[in-house]
Amino acid sequence: MVYAPLPDSPARPAVGYSYQAERDGRAIEYFANGDGPVVVLMASAGREVSDFNELVTILVANGFRTIAIEAPGIGGSALPDKPVSLRDLAADIDTVLAREKVSGPVVVLGHAFGNRVVRAFAHDHAPRVRAAILIAAGGQKPVPVEASKALRAAFDPTVPADVREANIRMAFFAGDNPIPDYWKVGWYRDTATLQGKSWQQMGDEPWQAAGGVPILVVQADSDTVAPKEDASDVLAEEFAGRVEVALIEDAGHALLPEQPDAIAQAILSYLDRLN
Repeated sequence: MVYAPLPDSPARPAVGYSYQAERDGRAIEYFANGDGPVVVLMASAGREVSDFNELVTILVANGFRTIAIEAPGIGGSALPDKPVSLRDLAADIDTVLAREKVSGPVVVLGHAFGNRVVRAFAHDHAPRVRAAILIAAGGQKPVPVEASKALRAAFDPTVPADVREANIRMAFFAGDNPIPDYWKVGWYRDTATLQGKSWQQMGDEPWQAAGGVPILVVQADSDTVAPKEDASDVLAEEFAGRVEVALIEDAGHALLPEQPDAIAQAILSYLDRLN
């Protein structure tokens, strides 16, 4: 059996310049890059913002400023010493935007669990959000059982590397799409545990509505964690009139490493229509 590398080994460096903000004595690391209208990026559960590297590069090349914020427990973002709510995680966005002196409306973009964080931010700060872009937008219905088991196994350091890779494929990648080396590591268990408990503390608050802002859902055709019928279909029906859906072919829940160009084109086209 091969156990190395451990799942919480660093994935890869994030593009952009590293900065730190602070809220309630806790450090928050973020990476800023480019000039222009601001796009804030929040990564998947227990994952680094370096997952956005390809997308960030394309957004910056097209005249946007990207601000990618590391979740607590990853890189220079410290874990809090007590449980937090989804609203607390979303407040990190507010803290970073204040440090960056961003006053105008921004686009908030979240991948997988990050989609919940940006929706919570939009719920609390709708006038400051031009639109929310939700990639692999789970959260409407429970994760299917087998996909949930595979997802949890990705974070388990006792699982042999080949078994963990098989689970990563089942939960995140479509068909025979290659799994990059940086997706075989970079799974931060303490961060994912914190995040998993956070949204359950929101009670009946309508954070899923994202404050009524326009929404683009980037939906993979082969997502086992947030399948179309549980994700984009639900959002498009519930928030009809302000939700657009971009269906990405040959992609699973990971999406970003599978179809970076198609995702970037869908996002750029949407942002162009917003203007």
